[in-house]
Amino acid sequence: MPLTNHAGQSTGPGTTARWVIAGVAGLVAAGAVGAVAAAVRDDAPDTVTFAVFAALTLPFVAALVAILLDRTEHPEQDEDSIESQWTTRASSGAFYDTIIAMGLATFAASVLDTASLPLWLFVVLGLADMSVRLVLLQRREG
Repeated sequence: MPLTNHAGQSTGPGTTARWVIAGVAGLVAAGAVGAVAAAVRDDAPDTVTFAVFAALTLPFVAALVAILLDRTEHPEQDEDSIESQWTTRASSGAFYDTIIAMGLATFAASVLDTASLPLWLFVVLGLADMSVRLVLLQRREG
């Protein structure tokens, strides 16, 4: 049953219903991911593979569905704050730097005929780049 806020607008399913839906969606997705991983991977027994992949998938999917079902009104305009603007600028710059690094790494790997680089290196590079940019913006403009 949908709930309404003070202004009479619908806020989606109630908190309990939202978490029940999120839990069921998480269980279904965890079972599917665990089954596919157990069928495809051969580096561990199927039960271990299923349990590991299902256990790691369940909380992520449940939290994602709960967030997507949340229709709570947020009256504050977070995008107007200076911290939000710094974060947007820092993440935008880090995105371009990461794309350039990935392109250069792909070029070097193809020229040198080496194995491709692990993806986590670029995730770490992007997060570190954004952190440095954010600190610099805060010191310069804060």
